Amino acid sequence: MVKNIYEDQNYPEAVLPSCPIDKKLKGQTAIVTGASSGIGQSIALAMGRAGANVIINYISGDEALKEMVPEIERCGGKAIGFQADVSKEDQVQAIFAKACEEFGTVDILVNNAGLQQDAAFDEMTLAQWQKVIDVNLTGQFLCAREAVREFKKSGVKKEVSCAAGKIICVSSVHEVIPWAGHVNYAASKGGVMLMMKSIAQECAPFRIRINSICPGAIKTPINTEAWSTPEAQKELLKLIPYQRVGETADIARVAVWLASDDSDYINGTSIFVDGGMCLYPGFATGG
Repeated sequence: MVKNIYEDQNYPEAVLPSCPIDKKLKGQTAIVTGASSGIGQSIALAMGRAGANVIINYISGDEALKEMVPEIERCGGKAIGFQADVSKEDQVQAIFAKACEEFGTVDILVNNAGLQQDAAFDEMTLAQWQKVIDVNLTGQFLCAREAVREFKKSGVKKEVSCAAGKIICVSSVHEVIPWAGHVNYAASKGGVMLMMKSIAQECAPFRIRINSICPGAIKTPINTEAWSTPEAQKELLKLIPYQRVGETADIARVAVWLASDDSDYINGTSIFVDGGMCLYPGFATGG
C-alpha cells in the first residue's frame, strides 16, 4: 500500500487517502528522479495527487510502480516509469525525450536521485568518491541542464504556470553541516547548493525557478538503523530540537508547494526541513 502523504500513518488496504481538491499542478508534467522509494516516491505521489503527470524515474525497485501508477491515475493524473541512471548523459536525455513524447513537454524537475558510500576519509577509495559525486552532483547537473533546455524552448505557458519551469534539488542539511565519515556525500551536497544558486541567478530572466529542499533526519530505507529502534531514535533525537524524526511526507508537501505558483517569488533558496537540526542543538544547554 502506498504511503498517505497527508498524514503520518499507513491506511488500511481497503481505504485510500483522499485526493486534494485543489489541483495546484494540474496540466503540468513532472520528472522525479530516484522515485521508486523513500523521499522520491513520496514526492512523486504528492505531485500526482496534486494533478501533475509524473515520470517516475528509477534505477531499481520497479515493483513500486505497480502501486504508484494506479494511485496517481486515481487522482486524475497520469504516470509512467522510466529506468535510467542519472549519472549517464544519454540516459538523462532519454528521460526527457520520453516525457516530451508522452506529455508534450516538462514543467517540473525534481532532482532527487542520490546515494551514500561511506568510509573514513583516509580509507575512502576513488571509486567511492567518484560514484557519489557522479550520482549526487553530476546527475543533478545533467538533469537540470536538460530541464533548462526544455523550459527555454517551451517558454511561459500562462494557462499552466506563471513560470517557464521549476527545478527542485533534493539536497541535505549536510550542504552546510560537516559530516565526518561521509566526506563524499557532504561534498556532493555542498556542490548542489552552489550549483543550484548559480543556475537560479543565470536562468531567472527566463522565468525559470530553481530551489533546494534540505532534509534532516527522515525515515527512509537508506537510514533505517538510525531510527528503527528506541535506542537509536533516542540518540538521533539529541540532534533534533523539535523532538521527532521526519517523515517523507514532510518533504513531499514542501516539494509540491515549491513546484506551484504559490511560491513563484522564491528562487535560489535552500529550504531546510529538519526539525531544527541546523540550530546546533548542543548549544541549547550552553554548548
